[in-house]
Amino acid sequence: LGREPEMYGRVREKTIWAYWYHPVDCPSSKRCVLPPLVQLCSESVERNRGSFDYKVMHFDEIDKYVTRLEMPFHITGMKPAIQKDALMNALLARYGGVAMDISSILLRPLDEYWEEMVASGATFRGYMYRAGGMDWGNSENMAVWFLMSRREGVFSTAVRDQVWGMGDYRLPPNKQQLGYHNPYFAMGDQTLTPILSMFNYSLPRCIEDPTVGPPWSWKDMCPEYEFPRWSGAMPGPPRNDARILLREPREGPQLPFSFADDFSMGTWRVDSDEVVNCTGPWPCLTQRDCWERVFLPRYRARAGPGRTHALEFVKLFNSGGDLKKLTRGELLSDRGTFLYHWLRLA
Repeated sequence: LGREPEMYGRVREKTIWAYWYHPVDCPSSKRCVLPPLVQLCSESVERNRGSFDYKVMHFDEIDKYVTRLEMPFHITGMKPAIQKDALMNALLARYGGVAMDISSILLRPLDEYWEEMVASGATFRGYMYRAGGMDWGNSENMAVWFLMSRREGVFSTAVRDQVWGMGDYRLPPNKQQLGYHNPYFAMGDQTLTPILSMFNYSLPRCIEDPTVGPPWSWKDMCPEYEFPRWSGAMPGPPRNDARILLREPREGPQLPFSFADDFSMGTWRVDSDEVVNCTGPWPCLTQRDCWERVFLPRYRARAGPGRTHALEFVKLFNSGGDLKKLTRGELLSDRGTFLYHWLRLA
């Protein structure tokens, strides 16, 4: 056996990675039927991949791309969401590219994002809650549903940390086991936030957010508890051997009404005057208002003069809410929904 996995040296850095596993419908690459909504999302990425390759990973393909020494020892028995986080860390470490949740609708190619990252000399770009100064009432910092990285960058550290952090545990250990403060985010935010914080000691902190608290979140689950508070005295100045680019997700692909109607914003109608009363920094009163005053301006806007677009894709949460109950025919036949119009833009 060679020391490297079969595909090492045969994968382009500009690859968009996704992962899907279901024990019945998609146990392997040879026998996989994606849910209708997931299939449509995947088709939007294939259609708008630009100069990137696009690869949906399946469980039986893991050993072709990474070694088991880069993965938690008991990855087989872990939940698909945790498998995905660990696998994306390993893939980005070896190959670089973009790790993107498969429940995302890509509206435009990501080439501008990549070129901006490379031109600025950055090794990573992603989304961090509170990066724009807004509170976020959840005990997390990094949005791991979109990660863009050069090869052999910060994710090499993530791979090391996820292996020793998991040890011989079959599930992510909790803090009572001297493990992760939020086991669900173990391979994601709880691993990445400590690494990225080495580049900037002033990044926003979950534990200082006054909106983090019961009944929805707890400060003792914040990722800052996974590492000491770095300072110029200990261990020394922030790392300056590479750059990272961070944006606030709620100013981009996480729309302000993403969680509304039990995560079912995709069922809303672009011509409906049904009241939704979305408040906050981007208020809208009706479904039509949310489309015309929030989504469309954001879709057209750039992050600043000479900068990339603010929104290149839309992230669907909780598998799209009520959308996940519909067949492909039902999803495409209703031509007035947000989903249908996103797919048209894509």
